[in-house]
Amino acid sequence: MLGDSIRRRTGRSRRRDRRDDAGGAAGLGAGPRLVLVMAGLAVGGFLAAYLFATFVLYPPAEALGESVEVPDLVDQPIDEAREILRNAGLSVAETVDVPDPSAAEGRVVAQSPLAGQALRPGAGVRLALSAGRARLRVPNLLGFEEGRALSILERAGFHVERSEEIADEPAGRVARMQPAPGSEQEIPATVVLVISTGPPDEVSEDTLAPAAQDEGRAPGDGSAADEGAGRATGAP
Repeated sequence: MLGDSIRRRTGRSRRRDRRDDAGGAAGLGAGPRLVLVMAGLAVGGFLAAYLFATFVLYPPAEALGESVEVPDLVDQPIDEAREILRNAGLSVAETVDVPDPSAAEGRVVAQSPLAGQALRPGAGVRLALSAGRARLRVPNLLGFEEGRALSILERAGFHVERSEEIADEPAGRVARMQPAPGSEQEIPATVVLVISTGPPDEVSEDTLAPAAQDEGRAPGDGSAADEGAGRATGAP
């Protein structure tokens, strides 16, 4: 009887342990499976987008029966780019001007679709044209403290040089700027900040020494000193 009871209890315990193990394994497996599913969906979406762009929007020339290969137009002047596209059976869809520090103004710096892609005859190509170097107006920083003016100019893209001079502005503030505020400059450009060393000293006539006041007075000009000197020497 006791043995049967022990065996029954042991059997129930083993069955319960197996159920717990199975439940734990199932719980641990759900997370990795979800991650794998999400990763698969992401990869599938990327591949679908890539294939759509490559073979539907801008397929290679051999993927279309009747197609025109987009020519390379980068660094071409806009007039020549138009002529090249016209000869290829294509056209200019639109143009946009963008600043460029190296390409000459009016030259193609980018195109869409890229060279080598295929378009149907008569389709358009979008072109980005160089507008030359970027231009900025010199901000008016007269009277600004030197450090603040320097920070503003450098953030705007200017190179800064400094010099000093006596000026009416308090010491340490911008008295003049070269080029003048409001002038338009191609970037990169240099702006010279002329910093005041303080206003000039004011010299009044009261501070002049008596000797300086008498300086330049010629003898015999009728002054009282001259008359006294004449009496002492017996001069009439």
